[in-house]
Amino acid sequence: MLKRIWPASYQLRLLYLAVFVIVMSSSLLWISRLEKLPPLDEMRIGSPPQSSLPVYEGEEWSPGTVGPPGFYEAADNELFTLFLEPEKSQIAVLNKRNGYLWRSNPAPEDVAEETVAGTQLENLQSPYILEYTSGKNVRRIQSNALDPKMRVSYIGIENGVQASYSYPDLSLSFVIQYVLTKHGLEVIIPDAGIQEGAEHRVFTINPLPFFGAVSGTEEEGYLFVPDGPGGLIHYDTLRPANIRGYDFPIYGNDPAHLKDGFFDPKREAISYPVFGLTRGDQAYAAIVKEGKYSANIRALPSGIVSSYHSLSANFTYREEYGRRVSSITAQKVRTIYEERVRADRLIEYRLLSGEEADYVGMAAAYRSYLEEEGMLPNRLEPVERMPLLLSIIGGGTKPKFGGVLYETATTFAQAKDLVQQLMDGGAGQLRIIIQGWQNSGRKDTDQWFPIQSGMGGERAAGEFVTSMDALGVDVYFEDFMGWRDPEYTDFSIKADGIQSIDSTVLRGRFGMDNNFAMLTGSTGDFIVNPAKAIRKQKQLIDTLKNIGVDGVHYADGPGNLLFSDYNDAARLSRGDTAFYYESLLRYVQEEMGNVSIQRGNDYSLRYADVIIGFPLEPSYDLVIDTTVPFYPIAVHGYVPYTATPGNLRVDYELDLLKSIEYGAVPYFQLTYADSRKLMDTDYDDIYSSEFGVWKDRILEEFEKFDAFRQVYHQRIVDHEQLSDGVFVTTYEDGTKVTVNYNTKQFQVTGGGA
Repeated sequence: MLKRIWPASYQLRLLYLAVFVIVMSSSLLWISRLEKLPPLDEMRIGSPPQSSLPVYEGEEWSPGTVGPPGFYEAADNELFTLFLEPEKSQIAVLNKRNGYLWRSNPAPEDVAEETVAGTQLENLQSPYILEYTSGKNVRRIQSNALDPKMRVSYIGIENGVQASYSYPDLSLSFVIQYVLTKHGLEVIIPDAGIQEGAEHRVFTINPLPFFGAVSGTEEEGYLFVPDGPGGLIHYDTLRPANIRGYDFPIYGNDPAHLKDGFFDPKREAISYPVFGLTRGDQAYAAIVKEGKYSANIRALPSGIVSSYHSLSANFTYREEYGRRVSSITAQKVRTIYEERVRADRLIEYRLLSGEEADYVGMAAAYRSYLEEEGMLPNRLEPVERMPLLLSIIGGGTKPKFGGVLYETATTFAQAKDLVQQLMDGGAGQLRIIIQGWQNSGRKDTDQWFPIQSGMGGERAAGEFVTSMDALGVDVYFEDFMGWRDPEYTDFSIKADGIQSIDSTVLRGRFGMDNNFAMLTGSTGDFIVNPAKAIRKQKQLIDTLKNIGVDGVHYADGPGNLLFSDYNDAARLSRGDTAFYYESLLRYVQEEMGNVSIQRGNDYSLRYADVIIGFPLEPSYDLVIDTTVPFYPIAVHGYVPYTATPGNLRVDYELDLLKSIEYGAVPYFQLTYADSRKLMDTDYDDIYSSEFGVWKDRILEEFEKFDAFRQVYHQRIVDHEQLSDGVFVTTYEDGTKVTVNYNTKQFQVTGGGA
């Protein structure tokens, strides 16, 4: 039989045709998967709000009643009087209840004794520090209100004064408004008030950098910074000469800004935009209400830039980054991004005195703000038993036999048995998070369904949820919606991945707290544009809802990950991302009834039922002297939160006591099988999780937490250190939980104990 031989050129054409057909088929399959995504309005999600604070016009302000030397009254209400010193543009606020005067800058007689000179001395006397750039130069030039090139004018506004700062030679100007409130003072920088020329542009504005600043030897007290649960920098601590201050971005670094290509895994990203200062029996809590997504909290102990302890919010308007010279080299040049971050900036200073003048009073002031703004959920209800949270890991995909295979660590039937054993042992009011259930067996995926057959599949999942419902146990299924593994997603890296500041798609990998990545150019995971990711979430929510699942736990995204997207076709700021994430949480709660989050950045609190891994650990910075439960004080009684899983604590007894002192609820991350099943999966950091090993310890620990179940729904009203290693947390009804780290014991007294 003759065999026909095709010409080589014809064979090559066939090969090209086959490749074309495969590529087109894959593209059409991807398009068909995503074109069915619902529009955001079908999920009742609109567009992010835009900046709207006004700049006022009117008659020039003229000095009124004489105040402190050089100052004149600018505004007055029942509780406070605002004074303005027009020459240096300094302000002062008088607390009429006790006669205490808060100054924007140290008094002239104190400045006369300062040893710093030049710009640093001028900064000490200025109500702002401006950094601007000139042309293509990345060097930032610093200026202030004492700069001879600056011109200032004032307009009286309701409850305050508006100062317009202009640099005619630079074609640069901006506005700061100082407004009295019932709590103290608001400092506002409306975006509409910033005018720039082609050559000189704003880089940062640091308003009131020395408000209430304290001399190194003047009085007792501390600076409060939002490190982890809260950190204090005491005035009387002796520090090495080379110690650096505290200067970190609210909500951590923006991954799209490519800060040196990696992030420090030991850094605790800031979760709430608050800083504060005490001076004897006076204090303030400063809340960054607008512009918090592009601001740093800056605390400078005495000796770093002056003899004063000071802290403030530094607002960033442009970013410096490394731009690639070419696509074939890793070489980069430092560049300033041309476009300004468009956002209003507003800080509220709540002035405190007497018993309120400490970190507990600051936390209470912040809690009041959250309540006023509707940023907290409804108060928790009393419970008969302390809730116990469990994450049950089904398993994960690992390399095996030249391919990949799902390794089962817990089936749904075993999960049911696990729960029943704990309830039979006395545990009550359980909440369950199911992990490792996705069809792909991976975390960073949207290939969810059908549910992993290794756990029993969708039928077993439905039976498990039904059985838990009969026991009064809420069940959440975990999802990671920020980062995506390119091999386990329907999204396209190029079309759907966020773009970094250098216009390339961001690739790399971040940790759970948005604080670590090793960016590798063309490899690694990518972050999906949040608007697109949310549209895809409807499939997850609808399917889980049909199964009967009570809620979704977002381990990556809404509670702990915040980023910009520099894609020109769909530009997003960090504030836009926060808006979309908060909108998703609202939608899930409305549709399913429950939603939980990881870490719990403050913009995500409103719709959260549970927070896993609440920031209870510090960053261990040398500049911070004492760690305090500021964030727990603000949140307790509104949403339950956990620390690190009990089976993964570094120091079991110490971390257990810290959870009790800070008002957390018990939490464990478990498998039915030996944790070795998780090796080489996405859960291979879970080194000890076998239920049989931990069962007795879980029940023992549950009884300890259950001893103060009566405070589960209560606010924390006080926290203090009684002696070295002994701390007491006091709740609304007078219950005191005393933790003794020396004897490794705790005691519950008073109130409903």
